[in-house]
Amino acid sequence: RAIRLVSPFVSAYKSVTKRRPLPWDPKIGEAAGEMEFFIRYIVMTLLSNLQAKALKYAKDPDPVGQAKSYLFLINNTFYLSEQLGYNTSMEFQSGDVPHILRNKEDDIEGADYKIKSEWFSSQVNKLYESSTKKYLKYWEVLNKHLTTVDQSDLTYTNADQKLLALESGRILKARFSGFNEDFEKTYSLQKELTIMDPSLRARLLEDVKGAFLPKYTEFYNVYSKYQFSKKKMEDYLKYPPKKIEKMMADMFSSY
Repeated sequence: RAIRLVSPFVSAYKSVTKRRPLPWDPKIGEAAGEMEFFIRYIVMTLLSNLQAKALKYAKDPDPVGQAKSYLFLINNTFYLSEQLGYNTSMEFQSGDVPHILRNKEDDIEGADYKIKSEWFSSQVNKLYESSTKKYLKYWEVLNKHLTTVDQSDLTYTNADQKLLALESGRILKARFSGFNEDFEKTYSLQKELTIMDPSLRARLLEDVKGAFLPKYTEFYNVYSKYQFSKKKMEDYLKYPPKKIEKMMADMFSSY
């Protein structure tokens, strides 16, 4: 909001910088920078403050403190990009497009303020992407249970090839039970976290599912066909991919 409020006062800003140096722009006179110098200073300060606050979440003893830290940055950088970022799909009148855009027909001048400069998208997107990548590691760890089992390790108890031999069965039991345990733990911790923006929630949910669900679906479809337990097959196979996808649909919506 502060950026939008000051954005219309380009001439007033220039008159000040001609007479005195400023913390973000020490030059004066004709060598002084334009309003964008000030805008960049505000944005970079904001990003620094957001990272400082995120660090407080990370230091919280809460089991999901670090995850909250990443989601805090994801939420805020997404919002910042949506509010101030320049979208190349926007339509403009002919002529050069300024680095800072605004629609002067809005009720409040500066309400449609957009920043076209590369530094903005670079800094904001970099923080968003790095935070997202770090958060997805909570889900990518599930893939350690989904590695391919060598066919030579899958032997049967008899010639009819219905029940896997004890050692072969143990391999698949360990894979499925390990995945189930880690999925339940991760899901129970992460499902209460919140993302208010519907479009961001949908985007991140797709990223989360993409981090492990395709590999799990492939693993499940291949190895669920084997009978590797006499009495507890249902326990090991209690999470068909469609069930997981249904469970994931409610993620990030606890508010």
